[in-house]
Amino acid sequence: MIKAEVNVTGTVKRNTGIRTDRNNDPYLSLIVTVCLPDAKQTNHSIDVFVSLPHACQEDVTTYREGVRLTVSGSMDIRKRGEDLQFYLTGDMISAENVADLDAIGGTMTFRGHLKKENIYEEKTDKNGHPFIVFSAYSAEKVGDGFVSTWVNFMRFPEKDADISTIIPDWMRPKAHVDITGDLQVSSYGGAVRLSCRVKDMQEHVYVQH
Repeated sequence: MIKAEVNVTGTVKRNTGIRTDRNNDPYLSLIVTVCLPDAKQTNHSIDVFVSLPHACQEDVTTYREGVRLTVSGSMDIRKRGEDLQFYLTGDMISAENVADLDAIGGTMTFRGHLKKENIYEEKTDKNGHPFIVFSAYSAEKVGDGFVSTWVNFMRFPEKDADISTIIPDWMRPKAHVDITGDLQVSSYGGAVRLSCRVKDMQEHVYVQH
């Protein structure tokens, strides 16, 4: 499971439409193109599929193709084939005072598993502060099989605390984890990367009823 509460800034890809949900309530449907930072390319764009409840015809005119806007809401991130897809259920949209740079930022909620080997690596930032980096994957059922979405994580200890304080005993191969932190979406050579600066993490323990 990968969900996030985010702010998305980008450009409407094509003309917005109004659709109805299973309860016949109207919602605004649009695609927002977001240009991601990429260390190897000048730019790489992704599409965010946005839906906003309580749509009206005026919204279709306001959020037309080519308009820059910011949308806030809850985003699901799913793996489809080799690509990631982004689905945003918005609760706020605005075409006023929009930042010049595209961006996706917010708080990620992640549930998944650590790697089975080389679980984490200790590093030091340019100011000499220690931290760890590690990767984990979230699996979802698609058709008859499962697909995995990987996220890169960074975790820093509290100021002046030892690095051992952020490496819990349960951090073992394929441990099941719950993590929250700051989401970063970027690109490297055209491949979309998900990163997260950890705020809180704990082992996920199944509770039998």
